[in-house]
Amino acid sequence: MSKTVNIIGAGLVGSLLSIYLSKRGYNVTIYERRDDMRKVSGIAGRSINLALSDRGIRALEEVGAMDDIRSIAIPMHGRQMHYVDGSSPYQPYGMDGQYINSVSRGDLNKKLMDIAEENGVTIHFNKKLSGINWSNHEMQFDDGTTSVADLMFGSDGAYSAARLSHQLHHDRFQYQQYYIDFGYKELVIPAGENGSFLIEKNALHIWPRGNYMLIALPNMDGSFTCTLFFPFEGEISFASLDTPE
Repeated sequence: MSKTVNIIGAGLVGSLLSIYLSKRGYNVTIYERRDDMRKVSGIAGRSINLALSDRGIRALEEVGAMDDIRSIAIPMHGRQMHYVDGSSPYQPYGMDGQYINSVSRGDLNKKLMDIAEENGVTIHFNKKLSGINWSNHEMQFDDGTTSVADLMFGSDGAYSAARLSHQLHHDRFQYQQYYIDFGYKELVIPAGENGSFLIEKNALHIWPRGNYMLIALPNMDGSFTCTLFFPFEGEISFASLDTPE
């Protein structure tokens, strides 16, 4: 009889991990605290695009998932720099046409969940972890249900409920948490007429400005997802902004 595995979190890590384990013969179940993003529009969460490079591609290829992902990815063959003087030099990533891929975090997550289910993984949504009985591997959820498995994995992000439960129930549990001085804001460059790209499609665009910067990655619909990395405090910072815009 195959061993059972419970995974907390159906994000990128949890979904990909479940595919690996399922292909090795484990009976895998994922518990996700949010709704199924494939069925509900407007779910809150990180929407920053990812730059998928060789390491990520190899991780996906090893479980046969990369062919599906290529259909939602745009090759970026280099950086397009945008300096304050108006110049915009292009910096290729390699000499032999190497490139990284722009992919929507949400679209990638949806694809990985689809592939996981195709490989026999069961995903339960709206299941918020409230605690773990470490003596018998029992996961407890806030709706009063429980689940026991041979193995447990916590892939529920930076504020992991699984890690917190381990911390509260085990002596000498050590961890460190740091906050950086920068935050981010997502912006959008819309598509042009008929879904055209208003700036170079196959590049990662960067506007460097000293201690802050803006980047833009292309989307399949002709738009660009932009991320402004900005200090929380200072003369030029989020704190210095004084209008809703």
